[in-house]
This record gives sequence, C-alpha cells and structure tokens, in this order.
Amino acid sequence: MSARLYSKALPFLSIPLILAYYFSWLSFVALIPLFFFFENKHYIKPVIFTFLPFLIFIYSGIYKGTHVYYGLFFVFSAGLVLLLSLYHLSYLLLGSWTFKKSNLPLPFFALFFVSSEFLKNKLLYGVPLGNLSILTYNLPFFIKDASIFGSLYIDYKIIIVNLTLYYVIRKKIKTASILIFSILIINLIPYLPHKKPIKQFKTSMDIVQGDIPQNQKWEGQYLERNLDKYLNLSNGLQSNIVIWPESAYPYLFDPRTSVSIKNLIDNNTFALLFGALTKQNNNYYNSVVFYKKKHIEFYNKRQLVPFAEFIPLAKFLGLEEYNFSRGKRGMIFKYKNLKIAPLICYEENFAYLSRQYKLSGANLIAVFTNDAWFDKTPTFNLFPRSDVYRSIENRIWLARSANTGISFIVSPNGVIFKTIKPDTIGVLKAKINLTVYKPTFYDKFGWLFGYVIAAVSILLLFCRKRKS
Repeated sequence: MSARLYSKALPFLSIPLILAYYFSWLSFVALIPLFFFFENKHYIKPVIFTFLPFLIFIYSGIYKGTHVYYGLFFVFSAGLVLLLSLYHLSYLLLGSWTFKKSNLPLPFFALFFVSSEFLKNKLLYGVPLGNLSILTYNLPFFIKDASIFGSLYIDYKIIIVNLTLYYVIRKKIKTASILIFSILIINLIPYLPHKKPIKQFKTSMDIVQGDIPQNQKWEGQYLERNLDKYLNLSNGLQSNIVIWPESAYPYLFDPRTSVSIKNLIDNNTFALLFGALTKQNNNYYNSVVFYKKKHIEFYNKRQLVPFAEFIPLAKFLGLEEYNFSRGKRGMIFKYKNLKIAPLICYEENFAYLSRQYKLSGANLIAVFTNDAWFDKTPTFNLFPRSDVYRSIENRIWLARSANTGISFIVSPNGVIFKTIKPDTIGVLKAKINLTVYKPTFYDKFGWLFGYVIAAVSILLLFCRKRKS
C-alpha cells in the first residue's frame, strides 16, 4: 500500500464497523481493510482509526446521560465518553502491539485480539462492554456455539471469518480453507442432537414497561404518578409473575409503609418483582424486591457501576457517603416451578453471574434495568445485546424489564421470543412452555476459554522472543 493511499484510507476504517452495529452481516467484512494495513506492517494507527471512532459511537449515550439528565458540565461529559473509549482502546492496542512483537503470521492476530478483550473484561473493575460479539447478537445460527465457549468465542469467530475473506481476496485459498474449517468443526457441534430438557412446564409472566422519561423519573412532583402508572398497569394481570424494571418503585422501599404494593399483592394472585432503593443496616442498596403474599425477599446489586453507583477509592478520598453498598451474594426467588435469578442493569454484562445462577439451579434469569439514561443513542442498544449471550451460554430463558425499553424475553437458543417496542407504555404478556436444561459445556468448562486464549498468547509471545 502506497503512503498516499495509506493516509487517504485511514479516516474511513471505522465506517464498516459502525455500520455493522446496525447491519450485522457487515461484521464479517468490517475488519478486512485493517488486515491490508497489517500485511504492510502498519499496526497502531490503523487500530486507532478503526476502533476509536466506533467506541466513541457506542459509548456516546454516556454524554446524554451525564450531561442532559445528570447535569454534568458538557466538557466533563464529553471527557467521560472519550476516557472510556480510550481505556477500552488501550487493551486493543496492547493486543495489536503484542501481536506485532510476536512476528507471527496474520491468522494469530485473532488470539491476541481476543486476549485483549478478555483482559478488559477482567482487570480492575471489569468493563465487559463493546466486544465484537455485540455485532452479531441477532444471528442465532452464528452465535449458537456460545453455549460451548461463551461470547468471547464469537469474537474469535468474527475475526476468523474476516481473515478467511481477506485471504480469499488475496487468492490464498489454502489458508482461507484452513481458517474456515477450524471454526466450522465447533460451529457444527450445537447442531448435533441435544439432550432432552430435564424439565418442562408451562408458566406465564407479564413485563410492565412504564416508559417514564428520565427527566421525570426522580422529580418529586412526578413520583406518585410514576408509581400509580405501574400499579394501574399491573392490577388485574393474571400471570404467575409480574416484573417491573430497575428502580420502578420511586421511594425508599420499606415493606412496613409501602401500603400500595401490599394492596396490589393482596388483591391479585401473582408474585411481583420490582426494582427499588432499599436501606438495610444503615446501608443503601440498588435492589430487586420479590413480593408475594406474606413473603418478601431482597436481592442487592453486586456489580456496581464505577463513578455512577460507587466512586473507586472512596474510602481514601473521604467520599464513602456517595456510594451504594455492594450486595454480597446472589439470590434465587422461588415461585411455584420458577426459580428466578435477578440481575440489575450493568450486571447483565457479567457472564459469570448468570453462570453461577445456572449452576445453582435457576431456570429463569430476570434482568431489571433503566436504559432511559441513553435514550435514542447507540448506547441504548448496547446492553440488551449481552442478554442474548447470557441465554445461549447457559441454555436458559431470560426476561428483561426496562423502564423505556428494550423489554423482551429470550429463549435458551438466543432467539428473542417476544418484545415490546421502546418508548411505549404497555405490558408484555407471555405464556411460555419453559424448558430447563442441564448446565452447558460453557457452564462447566467453556468459561475457561478466555484464560486459555490469554495463556496461549503469552506463551507464543515468550517463545517467539526467545527464538529471536
């Protein structure tokens, strides 16, 4: 590639990746331009131009959430988007730099790239967001083997498909054939006859979407109206469980004084699950409340959002009073045949939480969230895509309840079974023949995929350096 063509092409490298966010099939070709740069020994700049605009794009909703709704000065809000994007990018640059140092053939780039994503998911507080797999969440045939090695394996597959097509363009058919064959073998495994479900039963659930604008959610004059909206939409529903989203109860929840919730339960036959702020032993929690006749249980959020729900190093900075307290354990709510595993907002991105729930006997994951912070931005569509992978990885049903959307139900094969449109007031009613499967290969062993890939990458880098 000539220097002139190199400089002209750089600004356009992110466009295919951004388009792939909405047109999933483009994810199979979005990285091909990057590989042409790699073959010409250009690494760092092409990675920056490919991924930084894309990351700013998918995280752009943080600007709206912090500036428009939270009132942060616009320079600081823009800075938060840029800092998160640069933090994410730093891992991808690390993967590209180590790949360059290894002097390995281009196909090995997939190992180093996925290793960098794995480190990003794990280090410090963990940022399991924006991985390549978000591009193909709606292609069940391609992502079904997340039940074997998890969503990180889908990231690996996306890169391998791009590499295969790149080598086809370069007329290196032998290399292309080896690459595509390497993933087809594993890709065919989920097509083999599945073991029958260990249990199957009919159940029903209603997901209530109040569609309360973020700028009215915590305003005192609207609080009673907001609660009445959920009460009125729920009263008379005939399902087994009714699910409200994160912080749907607009006051500090205390079962001794929350008469309206008690009346709703007493006058109906369903069990209610809803998000609320709770206070326990002088600590404040972002919680899910499970309320059925004469019985109340709580789940407290364990994976808090840095700088939003807690301030890192707050103890040393004297800012502990601004932190939510962190929940210490999972909780499975039981109602009839249902064993419901709650996750709150950001937790839907942490695969290990869903895996722990599945191994503990849960047969339904319920996600409680409020994405109204990111209204009408690319970030609004980011978090829900993780839920599809949580269903496939664990072969489990998942119900997602969001304040303004996206609310839906996902089947164990990753297909969105039923949904209610964003920015609408309504109830998603579903009668389900709920199937319960044994733990998947991912549940038992596949979660090690990221660790193995990272270890192999380090070993390859070490061995190549010793030879040189």
